[in-house]
Amino acid sequence: MASPGALADPEWPSVPEPPRAKLEWVARDSVVNGLPTRIERFESELSVGEVLSFYRARWAGAKAGPPRETSAGGWQGLSTLTGDFQIAVQVKSRKPSGSEGLISTAHFGGVRKDPIPAQLPRFFDTKISQITESTDGPQRSQLVTMVSTESFDLNLQRWRGEWLRRGWKIVFENQPPVDRDGIKTWLASFAKPPQSVDLAMSWRPSDRKTYLTANLLGPVDGARP
Repeated sequence: MASPGALADPEWPSVPEPPRAKLEWVARDSVVNGLPTRIERFESELSVGEVLSFYRARWAGAKAGPPRETSAGGWQGLSTLTGDFQIAVQVKSRKPSGSEGLISTAHFGGVRKDPIPAQLPRFFDTKISQITESTDGPQRSQLVTMVSTESFDLNLQRWRGEWLRRGWKIVFENQPPVDRDGIKTWLASFAKPPQSVDLAMSWRPSDRKTYLTANLLGPVDGARP
């Protein structure tokens, strides 16, 4: 994977690997909410407590102080600061034994002021949860997750209509039947060469919110088609 062209290549800090673990890259060079970010996934023979103890000891003497501890949705985490970087470890139990988790490093020194894709439609009731940008050779991906307080039908109508109004063509569209829990979904792809966008939308009656993801694909600036 290549680094996004607008970013300088920072001197990334070395992050210790958890003991007795296998690691793989999730995103070697990406941008999450405007921050250049690296993410690794691991599986370890150690328990959640043992992995956290390992990093707690490693980061106990950090200039920023003891690591910050978090817990949410079955995950436990630690984070620390070193220079312009934040390093975070999130870990949970893995069946039948051991643990699994993510190691992420974010570069605050390379933050982008406006990471929202310019071509993304905006609506006042729709909140952007996360933006993840990555490049693979000549292609750039901008994955945006959003939550809307408006209904499923209104969101389908306006998102479909807005891309068509802008001259994009429907490549694929599917609206499965409502499932027995009342969850509605819509999948669609639009194209305006050399760009395309994949949309996924769902509505849950339990919390009466519409959840959307938009994956915008296009050439890297300066790349040849």
